[in-house]
Amino acid sequence: MSRDDRDDDPHRDLRGVLHDVSNALTVVLGWVSEARAEGTSPERVAQALELAEESARVAKGMARRAIGGAWAPREARALEVCQRVVRALGVEASRHDVRIVCDGVDDEKLLRAADDAEQVLINLVLNALAHAPTDSVIRVTVSVPEKDVVIDVVDQGPGVDEGRRISIFEGETTRPGGSGNGLRHARALARAAGGNLLLLQEGAGAHFRLVWPPAGGSVPRARVAGRPSAVLEGKRVLVLDDDVAITDLLETSLEAKGAEVCVVRTKGELERALPSGHDAALVDLSPIAADVEGSVRAVLGAVPRVVVVTGSADSVPEALSAAGVLVVRKPFELHEIVEVLTRRTSA
Repeated sequence: MSRDDRDDDPHRDLRGVLHDVSNALTVVLGWVSEARAEGTSPERVAQALELAEESARVAKGMARRAIGGAWAPREARALEVCQRVVRALGVEASRHDVRIVCDGVDDEKLLRAADDAEQVLINLVLNALAHAPTDSVIRVTVSVPEKDVVIDVVDQGPGVDEGRRISIFEGETTRPGGSGNGLRHARALARAAGGNLLLLQEGAGAHFRLVWPPAGGSVPRARVAGRPSAVLEGKRVLVLDDDVAITDLLETSLEAKGAEVCVVRTKGELERALPSGHDAALVDLSPIAADVEGSVRAVLGAVPRVVVVTGSADSVPEALSAAGVLVVRKPFELHEIVEVLTRRTSA
């Protein structure tokens, strides 16, 4: 992807998106650790799992947009967005022994592209946590001075040196392990929404101001990656595989190309899903190893196109190949899957 492409649509800027996906995974791992901690109450475990799942879905959504998937922008009140950020970063705040306080105007105006605003705030608060002294406060304040919504994030850390007030938005970082992509991408998201991200030079600590337009009026729309991303538009694809990494890859990639994907991981789930009606099925053999031929024939009876995805073509019974089952060998490239799903059948 060229620099021009990244500047044109920050949702396709892979370095920036991966940085924000990493932020979301930080939240996920923090709450998973909390759920596993000795003595955690059942109520706290349930809360941890809910927040971890919520952040995982956010990360998945960012990845889908980055590879060309369509998206529907969410609208939400600014104070609601700030409160979500405070809840999500509760574990991280505890680890740093820092309090995050959210207050301000609970205005009825809805933020456009609220998910993007939330990403920016997660970035700002995580940066603040990295520099905030122990037993200090990070304050997130919402105000609506004019037509736009303003969200200030202020910490009690060392602040930003005068000489770095511009370069921090250009990819420069002095933070150990930092990539320099966070603030650069955060400002790009704000500007793409019609707002801005500023560093104010007042008081001690760092003071970032996020200016965000309310919903309504002319709303910028993310680009969808041309027609190639829609080659599976309207197709319903059933995926059977017990490898979560593979099902996540297929679900994300195929949905970005327009397909509706149903993932199952066991023979029982497969049998229950078959009557729902699908245009194609991608079938891994390991979940049905006890009865490969019988299970695949059941799929053949319900689905027009069946593709076995396997590490060994020799594991596919000859009778199934003769019956019209297609085979893609692991490890596969995504284009191989798309090719067999879109291949014209012979007359």
